[in-house]
Amino acid sequence: MMSAQRPQRMAAIEYGRPEGEEDQASQVSEMISSPSFMDDAERFAKALDSLSITKKPAAEQRADIFALVERYHQYAANKVHSLRRTRKSASGVGLRRLDDSSSQDSMDMDDAENRQAAPDSTDQVESWEQEAQVWDMLRRLLPLRYSGRNTLRPMRHDISRFQSASELWDEFLKSDPIAQERKAILECLQASADDSRTNIDDLVRDYQKQAERGDIIAHGWLHTRSAIKVQKSINSWTGPLDPSSADAGQLVDVHGSNPLVTQLDPDVATRQGRKLEPQDEYFERAIWLGCYELLRRGRSLHEIRDWCIERTEVWRAVSMSAMPLSKGRDPEQSSTDPHSTLLWRRACFALARQGGTDDYERAVYGILSGDITSVEKVCKSWDDYVFAHTNALLRAQFDGYLMKRSSLDSTATIHQIFPSFNALQFHGDVSLASERLVSSLESNPKTSAEAKMPLKALQAAVMSNNLTQYMHDLGVALGKRANRKAPSHLISEFDDAAVSVNDPRFFMMNDHQGLRVATHVHLLVSHLDRLQGEHNTAADRHSAQDNIISTYVSILRLANLTDLMPLYCSKLPEERGFFTLSRNITRLEKASDREILLKNMNKLGMNTAKFIVYQPRSILDQNPPPNQGIPNLGALTVFSNGPPTLKYGRPLKPDFFGEDQTPDPADESLIQSLEWFFLVDGLWEEFFEAGIAIYKRFLKSFNLHAARSLSERARCAEMFRRKTGVNITDDTDIEWFDELQSGSVTVPFQGNDLTTEQVALARDYLEMECLVRALDSMETIASSEAMASDPTEDFGREFWGHVGNEVRCIKNFMRPILDNWLLSKPSGDEDSTYLRDAYLPETIIGYVSALHFAGTSLSRDNLLECMELASIIARKDSDVAAVIMKAGRMKELVEGFANCSKALAISSSEKKGLGANSKRLRELGWTRELWTVKR
Repeated sequence: MMSAQRPQRMAAIEYGRPEGEEDQASQVSEMISSPSFMDDAERFAKALDSLSITKKPAAEQRADIFALVERYHQYAANKVHSLRRTRKSASGVGLRRLDDSSSQDSMDMDDAENRQAAPDSTDQVESWEQEAQVWDMLRRLLPLRYSGRNTLRPMRHDISRFQSASELWDEFLKSDPIAQERKAILECLQASADDSRTNIDDLVRDYQKQAERGDIIAHGWLHTRSAIKVQKSINSWTGPLDPSSADAGQLVDVHGSNPLVTQLDPDVATRQGRKLEPQDEYFERAIWLGCYELLRRGRSLHEIRDWCIERTEVWRAVSMSAMPLSKGRDPEQSSTDPHSTLLWRRACFALARQGGTDDYERAVYGILSGDITSVEKVCKSWDDYVFAHTNALLRAQFDGYLMKRSSLDSTATIHQIFPSFNALQFHGDVSLASERLVSSLESNPKTSAEAKMPLKALQAAVMSNNLTQYMHDLGVALGKRANRKAPSHLISEFDDAAVSVNDPRFFMMNDHQGLRVATHVHLLVSHLDRLQGEHNTAADRHSAQDNIISTYVSILRLANLTDLMPLYCSKLPEERGFFTLSRNITRLEKASDREILLKNMNKLGMNTAKFIVYQPRSILDQNPPPNQGIPNLGALTVFSNGPPTLKYGRPLKPDFFGEDQTPDPADESLIQSLEWFFLVDGLWEEFFEAGIAIYKRFLKSFNLHAARSLSERARCAEMFRRKTGVNITDDTDIEWFDELQSGSVTVPFQGNDLTTEQVALARDYLEMECLVRALDSMETIASSEAMASDPTEDFGREFWGHVGNEVRCIKNFMRPILDNWLLSKPSGDEDSTYLRDAYLPETIIGYVSALHFAGTSLSRDNLLECMELASIIARKDSDVAAVIMKAGRMKELVEGFANCSKALAISSSEKKGLGANSKRLRELGWTRELWTVKR
């Protein structure tokens, strides 16, 4: 469905905006027309388009959405991998690479590694990492919230004597949907840390260097062991030293300031209150930092054990083995019994709060016990804080589950004697815990800046299941920003004091990549809500959220991706979708590009005929005529101020249309809206009704430039050619319409002949077109007259041939003007009456002057035509005489005829031999000899 062709670039965000915003729009256009964004937008649209092709049962639709989220995540993950590889190649300093596993649904990122990195590649990597994390969290949480995969099992009330804690953990997750979501969030944070953080060995390398042990990473506290051995050897001590003895007082560190431990068991420093050698403290810190990172990254128990065994510190792996909460399903499960698990957690809590010699050691036990305070001390990012709180909440939930499943007698002692931290009580209401966490991180000085970044705010909304409110607020913010300097018809403004226009949590209008993410998240989640029957029915809420899509459609236009716009407009309510699309195709001028767009609309199930009819109506409604009222009837002036001459009569005013100006965007849009009718079948009445309304708008405001443009680009004859197939070789000769109107010729339309009513409707349109084209020819004749009056110029046959052609055209166009112009309806209407009063007198009197000039410059037959015109006006059934009399201009007309008769009486033989129509005049009884003065 998505076409590879690209229409011409469009620079403005929305027509009718202030000049300054147009300049800003051009800058945005340059920015988002980069190959990177265009490629991303096309791939996301192509994937989204797959949801619009066929209708499926709700369950299959949900499955397709989950699969699409997986594809978006894979695309973002591959993008991160590609940018890291490029940056590593360019700088020689690389980060740990992302898992490059891919599938057939990886959105064709195979060639991504060959692309050049942008100068701001670091920012790009961070942005794509955050986007990948958003999609990762969605792919884990949406199936739990929407698909029914979180079918709960009833909780049993007793524990089998043969059940392990790991088995109870599985039962716990299956029985608690909140726990399932928290486990999914935890895994997302673990996976993100594992993908984006520095390799653990590289991370601890600095501490290893300060430990002064070369490449030796095993065998414990080498420097402390050596110091103890030296002192024992010197002092001939045997056996373990009592730390309270006088001999132990001689055992101090290398600086001589701190007493050294006297033994080498793991908790000796805490138990004795003594120090290790400084080098071993760095070694210890490196070990605990590594253990913390292993837990933070969700590594499996097997990986944790291997890392510790490599350093001959296997006891540390054992201390973490009861429940490390690895990401995914750890194939190696702990067989610890439930009571031991309860005790183990409380022992870890005691170590986290009261033991340990290093913050990372306490943080390790804080993670294992579900503590928050000890873990927060080493947190460096928003992700770390969310991990600490989510881990604590999940472990507290499981602890409570074990307590409920155990007998009161067996848990009473544990509960009374061994304290633990209850994160559930700390956060309060379970249903609001995530929202409170998000709010606290936004106010925490350490995380506030990061928490208010748009992608993090979006991720927070996903995590707290508050996407609907976030998308509403984002739409409100976009509306306020779009309307800050001038009203925007495309992006609506909503009066919501709770949302600040400067809130950094919401994507700016020029954050094209961020809005791409927000748009697709909103579309997919909204679709799931509808399938779930949870779609909010508040109109204002929907309208605000629709601002996100409307903004993104404008971004696509600025990126020259107009063929993608129907896909997103189809997701909006029909009228809002039509409005958004129509305002973003105002510069789509090629018929082939328009046909592509209509083809895409049809494939998406959009009603193209309804859209085409909607365009002119909505533009007219949006742009009402100015309030200053209808201009005076004398606003049209075709004459210059000079006196009449015998040769040219009353001189016409060159360029009486006025100076050419940049077309008003609304006028241009109205004309374009009629051009779209030529691309579809039918819509006969709709085209002419809209066209008549637009002509009346232009003519009532004497906007002759716009009217002329309309007459050139949406001609009545072209409509007949396209819709009926009638062969009209020359649309300047309206004889073809006279034949249709008289019934002597019939033409087919949609299987039937055109009705009298359909022809009559076309007549009003054609009559206004003829007026405009007659005035256009008159202006050209006026310019020729001014040039011909210069005695120093000598014009050849080509010039006079052009003049003769314009004279022929104006004669044809004047025929319907002189015959009941705009009187097809018996009762008439106010607009038609006004237009007759405003245009007929000036146009007819000007026509007399045009014939006068043609008669003295081309052929006397034109003067005879002027006499024929006088007889037409003088007829009893003439409708124009009354209009001229009403305007009080009959005297001017008679003077014009008198000037023509004088010129005819004294004119000589043919001068140019062009433009004559002698045969028709003779048939009417007019001959040149009648007016020849014999001497």
